Amino acid sequence: MSIAIGDAAPDFTLADTEGNQVSLADFAGKESVTLVFIPFAFTGVCKGELCELRDNLERFNSAGNQVLAITCDRAPSLAEWKRQEGFNFPLLSDGWPHGEVARAYGCFNEDLGCAERLTVVVDRDGRVADSFASGGLGEARPFDSYTGALSKL
Repeated sequence: MSIAIGDAAPDFTLADTEGNQVSLADFAGKESVTLVFIPFAFTGVCKGELCELRDNLERFNSAGNQVLAITCDRAPSLAEWKRQEGFNFPLLSDGWPHGEVARAYGCFNEDLGCAERLTVVVDRDGRVADSFASGGLGEARPFDSYTGALSKL
């Protein structure tokens, strides 16, 4: 399944690094959301991307936008990674059922068992405002793609 601009974003509920359940619906009518699917925690490209988001989080905050990073890694591993890197936004585990949310967004890599690099920006009404992907697992998304996506809200 793939998603398109204007589609209702598939709702989900995933555990964060503190064991809290986070649902996309929690943000409806309050904030827009940037969903950042990454393949694996503790890897160089994923670390670089999330550090860039961490270091520029004010751009999202000032736009009334919540960043949520999603990976198929388990929450305890994500908690350690978050502690090590000082990530200042939620990391959500799509670990069980394995990759269910990534599948709903059309970015699950069946061969590798991980999410592809996909970003989906969801407006306050729960609709897809923009989405973009990298050229492959080893390629980071350019930060200006986020800036462009936020301008569409």
